Amino acid sequence: MNNINAVDTSSIVTLQGLMKDRFGFLIETFFDNTANQLNDLQEAINNHQVNDIISLTHAIKGSSGSVGAASMQALCKDYEDMARRGELDAATNWTKILKTEFERYKTDIQSYL
Repeated sequence: MNNINAVDTSSIVTLQGLMKDRFGFLIETFFDNTANQLNDLQEAINNHQVNDIISLTHAIKGSSGSVGAASMQALCKDYEDMARRGELDAATNWTKILKTEFERYKTDIQSYL
């Protein structure tokens, strides 16, 4: 899908050192929150709610960055920028692409849990 790693290894190593035994809880919380946000994003796209699209892509970008989900963070940055410019022609595919990257992250992060 893209050539950015799903997991930013250096971020994860740092995060593990900081979070210690709470690392797994952080990742599980990210899984739960992001699944809900992706569903909300699809609804916002379906309903052409530009402000919600911007807000959700921004939120997912931030949380992805904080847990080393590099490819999701990069995609959300692009999608947020595009939404801010009103470039929503391809938005119907954004959630599908993000869900694919989310699943890739969930698989790749398992070796760190």
